[in-house]
Amino acid sequence: MTEIPEHLLKRSKERRSAIGGDDAPAEGEAPGSDAAPAPVAAAPAVAAAAVEVAPEPPKPARPEVAAALKRKKIPFWAMPVLLGLPLWAYVYQATLEPPPAPEGDPFVLGSELYGGCAACHGTDGGGISGPGLSGVLETWVDPLDQMMWVRIGSQGWPASTYGNTDKPKQGGMPAHPDLTDEQLAQVILYERTEFGGLDPASEEYALLVEIADGVTTFADAGLGEVSTAVGVDPANLAAG
Repeated sequence: MTEIPEHLLKRSKERRSAIGGDDAPAEGEAPGSDAAPAPVAAAPAVAAAAVEVAPEPPKPARPEVAAALKRKKIPFWAMPVLLGLPLWAYVYQATLEPPPAPEGDPFVLGSELYGGCAACHGTDGGGISGPGLSGVLETWVDPLDQMMWVRIGSQGWPASTYGNTDKPKQGGMPAHPDLTDEQLAQVILYERTEFGGLDPASEEYALLVEIADGVTTFADAGLGEVSTAVGVDPANLAAG
């Protein structure tokens, strides 16, 4: 290998410096040789040891939370049932109430007519100036006799006693010839049912309803036994 003279190396370096070559070889460096970049000091590869950290134990749940978790869940079908409860309660309540009386019900019409009788006999049938009606079924065993009593009043009643009793008749019962057969039967039906407890399934109730509805008349029904016995004029059967 031929050794390059020192003066030639110096001249080459100056030449390269003049040209602007920053990459001129350093002194003592052979021309034409590529200067290797200075090695970068590698950071020491320190293997980070993976430290396994034990997980913290779970905190105990509060009592109310633990109770909620243990509580049985509501079944899926329960919500529709709960939503339907108000409707069911309404329908059930409706079944407990008596059905509304149809228009023209003789009992209802009789209760309206009784408003004119309440001043003497009381709104509850307990009696004020007139006798009470709680025992009306015993006082007037036959409803036809009671109908006649109401129609002709105490002045037209020929007997000195009151109905099927031996009590003296009171003189304050006014006559009601203005009442039609239907109205007379309606008010008697109301008094005997409301205050006397007349059975709606009885034949007596059915007879009063027939007269109240105009199916039959007072005259066709005839006189009661007491009216016949005391000598009531059959002409008084007709409404005045």
